[in-house]
Amino acid sequence: MTDDRQTLEEAAVLWADRLRRGPLDADEARRLDDWLAAGPERLQMLDLHERLLRDPALDEAMRRVAAEGARPARQAWRPPVRPVWAAAGFGAVAAGLVAAVLLWPSQGRLVHETLAGTAGQSVQASLDDGSVVRLNGDSLVRTAFGAERRDVYLKGEGFFAVAKDARRPFSVFTATHRITALGTRFNVDERSGGAVEVSVLEGRVEVIALKHPGQRRVLSAGARLLARDGELTSAALKRLGPAAVAPDWTEGWIDAEDMTLADLVVELQRRSPGLRADFSDPVLSKRRISGRFEADQPDQVLAVVAEMQGLSLRKDASGRLLIDR
Repeated sequence: MTDDRQTLEEAAVLWADRLRRGPLDADEARRLDDWLAAGPERLQMLDLHERLLRDPALDEAMRRVAAEGARPARQAWRPPVRPVWAAAGFGAVAAGLVAAVLLWPSQGRLVHETLAGTAGQSVQASLDDGSVVRLNGDSLVRTAFGAERRDVYLKGEGFFAVAKDARRPFSVFTATHRITALGTRFNVDERSGGAVEVSVLEGRVEVIALKHPGQRRVLSAGARLLARDGELTSAALKRLGPAAVAPDWTEGWIDAEDMTLADLVVELQRRSPGLRADFSDPVLSKRRISGRFEADQPDQVLAVVAEMQGLSLRKDASGRLLIDR
């Protein structure tokens, strides 16, 4: 292993261990994003070590060490087995779908895939189990499918058509919630401040707040749930339109239902590469808006929203759109 590769492996182990110990603060989250952005192989390394650190075999080994009174030196832990990677390219998916098969000492075959989209481009792919995922722009999913469960880690927004498999639950994880489905089609939109919006087009899903696992909601087809701050107690449950067969974003629209202006800007940036927009005062970003907007007309949308809110829209010296009082 080269020195550079070893340094990356050690950093991946340290990040995996930090993620296992609880939520990141804002500074840590920024540093992790910067580290991941420096190369696509880093996400794969992090995924690998996160799974290894959860392996029951590691827990058992640590218990044995403790029982024997051993005191290991404080250093980066390295995995006891070497993963066997198999990569496959999918030309139809411009952003790329990377697949890997890992051999584990205690869990057998684990299939791991990563799908990433760029701003202005949604991507779609079939997963190892036959499920289909469509990602909005500037979004990402990582999967880990094993013999007993199918886990998907989402950053951004994704629409899932889940293949039925009663033996293996299909769960989508955001930073604050877990959404578990049993043969269904549903959309998950990660919002700012730990909020998440779940819309069910077919079947049923269960939503659980990770910080409050005793809180759960079961949603049936036609339901939309907006859960804020990692909890479900303040969630708003609404109904989708009777003709809804897919999320509005897949048809070029943004359906803003009590959405913050900050989240509206994020939605526009997902569909409009190069859009630079900000607020003269961070307080303005917390204002809320409802409406239906064309995603490919960001300047017009922001102008209309600014007028609705009694605000102004201007360009600063750098050409950035600025929402001002």
